[in-house]
Amino acid sequence: MKHICPHCGAELPDRASFCPYCASSLQMRQSMEASAFLRRRSLLPVLAALLVLAVALVLWSCLRPKGLPRGPTEAVILQEDENGQCIVSAEVLQTWFPEVTAMNFGTTSITSDNIDDYLVDNFQMAALVSSQGTEGSGTERNMFNARSNGSSRHCLLLFDTNLHLMGYFIGQPENLGDGQWQFDVTLCDYDFTTLYEKELSSFDAEWESLFSNYIAPEDIASSGAVWYLKGYNTGKTSTLRQSDAQLYHLWTVYNSPTRENQCRELERLEQDLPDEGRWMCYLLLDGNNELVGYTMLDTNGNGGEPS
Repeated sequence: MKHICPHCGAELPDRASFCPYCASSLQMRQSMEASAFLRRRSLLPVLAALLVLAVALVLWSCLRPKGLPRGPTEAVILQEDENGQCIVSAEVLQTWFPEVTAMNFGTTSITSDNIDDYLVDNFQMAALVSSQGTEGSGTERNMFNARSNGSSRHCLLLFDTNLHLMGYFIGQPENLGDGQWQFDVTLCDYDFTTLYEKELSSFDAEWESLFSNYIAPEDIASSGAVWYLKGYNTGKTSTLRQSDAQLYHLWTVYNSPTRENQCRELERLEQDLPDEGRWMCYLLLDGNNELVGYTMLDTNGNGGEPS
């Protein structure tokens, strides 16, 4: 039986392993399966890429803005008194929301869409941090001056427990006429325990360095201070105390990217003295908005004592 080369068609001798005319091999090639080791090595780049992607997704989830919580809205309508004032308190708001235990209300310069930014810049958080989580803002009340602040941006936060936000309003209230103002409150279910714990840890680690240089009132003029940041009307003694909510507030404002916008000219300091029987803390800043020191003043402008 003749053997023909499959490549050139020439007649081949018996048992030839290659064609003497075209030099092509006559051996049948067998496919060799890759070893398990090689297969595993080929998968390593794919697994590494998947791991990097997973880590990136986790980081993005943790660091991305949370946004404003969504939920149904409830219209709250407040009536001006004869002086153009509307009282805003937990007691008043319980007409619409019986479960409210605390609220914070005031104008805001924040334009963020992250609810955490409003919670940090808030008396509720200041009270929680200064009390190590045992006390919120409680029976705080505020006034809405419709005649002077009707077109201002406001923030109203409602709490049913110390660390749970149940509703909020951010924006300009709607003037309904006849002295009535409407606040469309968005109901939500937001536990901010994690945010509180983060703020508490950072504050505990940093507050002493911020309040390390006391400047007596008589030395302020020669201290190099040009601006100041104002604390709360919460000081009960002439000495700075970590448990005073205004310390957290000042720490937050000083570390805020909008610090410059909240600075006041030093000449206005006498207009921002606390109420009778209270002491207020002020951070004093130089012309570059950097810290010079702090001072404590009473309602008459008298100085306190170094802590």
